[in-house]
Amino acid sequence: MKRALLLLLLAGGLLPACHNSSRQKDQPDTASAVIPLASTPYYYTQLKGLVGNRHITMQLLKTAPNLFRGYYSYDSAGQPISIWGSQDGEQVKIYEDNGSHEEERFFGGSLGDDGTFKGVWHGDSTSWHFELHTDLRKAQPLQVYYDADSVKLLPSFPASPLGIASNSIIWPDSSADSSLTVFIRKAITGDVHISDPRQYVKRAIDSFVTSYRIAAKDADSSDIADGESASWNWTTESDMKVVYNTWPLLVIEKYAYDFTGGAHGNSGAFYQTLDLAKHKVITPEEFFKPGYKDKLSPLLDKAFRKKFHIDEDESLDQNLLVKTIVPNNNFIVTDKGVAFSYVPYEIGPYALGQVTLFIPLTELKGILK
Repeated sequence: MKRALLLLLLAGGLLPACHNSSRQKDQPDTASAVIPLASTPYYYTQLKGLVGNRHITMQLLKTAPNLFRGYYSYDSAGQPISIWGSQDGEQVKIYEDNGSHEEERFFGGSLGDDGTFKGVWHGDSTSWHFELHTDLRKAQPLQVYYDADSVKLLPSFPASPLGIASNSIIWPDSSADSSLTVFIRKAITGDVHISDPRQYVKRAIDSFVTSYRIAAKDADSSDIADGESASWNWTTESDMKVVYNTWPLLVIEKYAYDFTGGAHGNSGAFYQTLDLAKHKVITPEEFFKPGYKDKLSPLLDKAFRKKFHIDEDESLDQNLLVKTIVPNNNFIVTDKGVAFSYVPYEIGPYALGQVTLFIPLTELKGILK
């Protein structure tokens, strides 16, 4: 049931060298767009600026009350780095999601209604001032919708366990071309007929609440009275993030976590790279030449060793469930490289978490179509 629920939450149904004038007409004019970052309840924006003397681009989303998520990258490298954070008063802390447990890195500062994020970046035993400004030129504008609900297992029992569900989605902005809007909606929902974001954001929540109420019929009230009820505190969380957004590419992440009893919950993130000019989802088969998997596996192995500091003479299956990493379809494309992402248990143990491996375009010569 856990995996079925996770798949339900995650379900939603080539790098162009140039674009002609007809494609450019589909690109919205967002050069002057500014999101009031301090007062808007939920939003997506793209920020650009300097950390010290290094240029970065940040995809920042406020996806729930007091919760920020997204990605950023150093423009020279282009590798997406997952971020999350929260707000305490006027102070915002945005942390790098560092799965390798290295030194904590974070942006600490304040958000402004003029579309700015200013403060100090901390990490690598040093700190740098940063100043980021809204920059949606060449970016697809998007909106964020959020909802949540909870239900008691036993409504008449004061200390009843709870089922808690939350969901956050992105949605094409009203300024988008109508055919482009339909394409993005279908990529998000998997269904071309879904047009109401508020109904869609509630659908997964309502499904969870219904499942929890059905399961409640099997609950043993005596165990709950004795305090043996932790496994009935079910939780499901799902959200969407922007990984990369420069016309014509838009990369989105669909993430889901659910706990329905047992030793731990299940989680996973699924990625889609959208070619907005061609109205299509980019797949590895379209991006690489035939036989690419055999040539990419050594590069993925190399990326894993670098990310997790594994020596060349150490077999990968001492750390993973596989001897070599094979490309999958959980695929990210940016202007600087590609990434393949693996959910827990796909190539490694649960404790390793989701593993995303980035390969620069400079290492892919001879493989690209």
